[in-house]
Amino acid sequence: MIAMLVAALAATQPVPPRIQPLPTQLQPDKAPTAAANATPAPARVAEPGVNDEGIEVAGAGAGIIRVPSNEQAFGGIQTPGAARLSERVADYELSATLDPDKHTVEGHEKLTWRNRGDRPVRSLYFHLYLNGFESRGSTFFTEMARYGQFRSGVKTKKGEWGYIELKKISVAIPLANSQGKEARWSYVHPDGGPDTDHSVVRVDLPDAVPPQGTATIDIDFHDQLPRVIARTGYFDKYHLVAQWFPKVGVLELPGERGATRLRWNCHEFHLNSEFYADFGNYRAQITVPKAYAFGSTGEETAPPRDTGQGTVHTVAQDDIHDFAFTAWDKFAPPLAGTARAGRVHVKVLYPPEMEESARIALQATIDALEYFSETLGEYPYRQVTCVVPPHNAGESGGMEYETFFTTIGATAQPGTGIVRYVTVHEFGHGYFMGLLATNEFEEPFLDEGLNEFWDARMLSNEFIQVTAPGLGRLGIRTPKISYWDFERGGTQRFQADPIAGNSWNRFSGGSYGLVYARTVMVFRDLEKRLGGDVMARAFKEYYRRFHHRHPSTADLRKTLEDVAGEQAPLVREWFDAQVYERAPVDDRVESLESEEVLPLLGEPQDKDGKRVELDEEAQQKEVGEKREAFKKAHPDEKERGPFPFRTVVQVRRYAFHVPQILVVKFADGTSEKVEWPAQERWHRFVWDKPVKAVSAEIDASREVLLDLNKLDDARTREPTHAAARRWTLEASAWTQLVFSLVEAL
Repeated sequence: MIAMLVAALAATQPVPPRIQPLPTQLQPDKAPTAAANATPAPARVAEPGVNDEGIEVAGAGAGIIRVPSNEQAFGGIQTPGAARLSERVADYELSATLDPDKHTVEGHEKLTWRNRGDRPVRSLYFHLYLNGFESRGSTFFTEMARYGQFRSGVKTKKGEWGYIELKKISVAIPLANSQGKEARWSYVHPDGGPDTDHSVVRVDLPDAVPPQGTATIDIDFHDQLPRVIARTGYFDKYHLVAQWFPKVGVLELPGERGATRLRWNCHEFHLNSEFYADFGNYRAQITVPKAYAFGSTGEETAPPRDTGQGTVHTVAQDDIHDFAFTAWDKFAPPLAGTARAGRVHVKVLYPPEMEESARIALQATIDALEYFSETLGEYPYRQVTCVVPPHNAGESGGMEYETFFTTIGATAQPGTGIVRYVTVHEFGHGYFMGLLATNEFEEPFLDEGLNEFWDARMLSNEFIQVTAPGLGRLGIRTPKISYWDFERGGTQRFQADPIAGNSWNRFSGGSYGLVYARTVMVFRDLEKRLGGDVMARAFKEYYRRFHHRHPSTADLRKTLEDVAGEQAPLVREWFDAQVYERAPVDDRVESLESEEVLPLLGEPQDKDGKRVELDEEAQQKEVGEKREAFKKAHPDEKERGPFPFRTVVQVRRYAFHVPQILVVKFADGTSEKVEWPAQERWHRFVWDKPVKAVSAEIDASREVLLDLNKLDDARTREPTHAAARRWTLEASAWTQLVFSLVEAL
């Protein structure tokens, strides 16, 4: 989702799970009857730990993974050119009818789920994400109340809540000769959230699904969409329908993402967490009013068909793990383009007044598709749809689903100035969230942070410059900012959390926000230390090994180690210090001195072995005579003199050690470049030169952007006001930018 150009997202502190005895069966007072299943009462039938089938359920402590997955995890490396890109564990057939006046969806889901485990499974876990918007008693709203607003802080008013109701669940299990039996369900709280949260449900099947067997689960459900405050919902007649159907959790096998035993991974819908799901084939029939434009995940496989209920859109896409759509009666005719020599079709839906933003988004999508295909791996789908939301629906912007994403839009600067950046970012999620399908609950940096890093690489030769028409007419210009400098907010001395770890166990919203910017700095600086094209080759290999396979932090680390070869110890050290931990970098040039080396006082021996005392009076006389003689012999010389200068530069490390290069410039235009080894806490460098030093600087090529303060990386021998003038101009420019943003509101 949108990262750096919105307010830092609120995050949660650890919530200790409430450990209770796990029932061996549903307790009578909590067991829903078939009739009660239509409106199931909240019930706690499973807590973090192991359920009554002996299967682990991932809880609030899940997150940091240090052990790489085994070679066969999630089906193993996908064979190039194979008919299927993924294991296809969960196939969905979805049908839905949207009522844009009531903001409801009547839906039916036929899920074909395969048991990948080695034991029978009788209970499945499902996400009911829309119930995060049901009331202030949800985990989502509870965390918002404790830790602050979500992004721009849109409030839910009377009549604007959203939820999903399960009406009926029936199950067919071919190998068990079980056909069309009704299932029971109950709400559960894997992360120890409040009893009033209904974002996870456990479905108890009438018969067990045997190992490697399948079950077909038919679910009738009703959605009440919320007024869009976060990711999904409506404003007026515009609808972005996402996370709208019951979505089965992931049954992980031992050796996958740190699992040591069979494990359900189905977390509650937290404030900052996003999603994680198995791959499968999706088929959908979506009915919207006849006058409405439509866009969705996947391709339309048949012409739209008019019925008495509206227009039916038939959509299909293989090897994905989510499905979303939009419908609105005020979209302009879509903009269209192609990429990858015409193989991939690109479409942009937008409000008519935001055509400029739409054109920027179209080109940005095409450019990003080309870049990511070249640098990571070929985009495997034949289409991608980008949506520019209308005014008052901005919180549905900046979201991502495979082959379908939303950006932002505006009618003028300064808003249009950031459309390209946001569009590239949201398309990039199609790789790190979509094709690599990392677990955004437990390891958000693998998507949000790595995607931001790859975006910055793509845009490294461009700049952010948000202009304002009003101030522009006065000749006032805002500064150009490189994307690497833009991400420098990821450096803090006392960061509370590392970038590794889950999305809810964070000290604060600002701490969660560093998942974006600090990840960029961590991997950018690692790329500089590795040198050459090591990082480029490593990420291409990471994609080759793990697309459609759900890699972990440890899988990323191992891939980088393998590609780095002899530099593998550097990769391990870096992950230990900067990924699994959060060591600050703070290197400084402490002092710079250049003093003349004058004849020494005392009774040193001369060249003939005689001792002649040199006192201050004699020293001054000798110095004066030699200076006068030198000036006569060199009347135009301004920098040199009869005596050499001794330059002393002291450098010091205050935190994590990284190697540095010190560059010292001298008055005659020469310079000295020396290495400052990483193992030293400090070093004193000394030169005897005919001239004084002018300046001393470490990291002149800006290869260590994690350094907390780049202003103390250099010193000049004489006081200079250049830095003060520069920062005064920068402050003035940023003040003007703030005024321009206010002016544009």
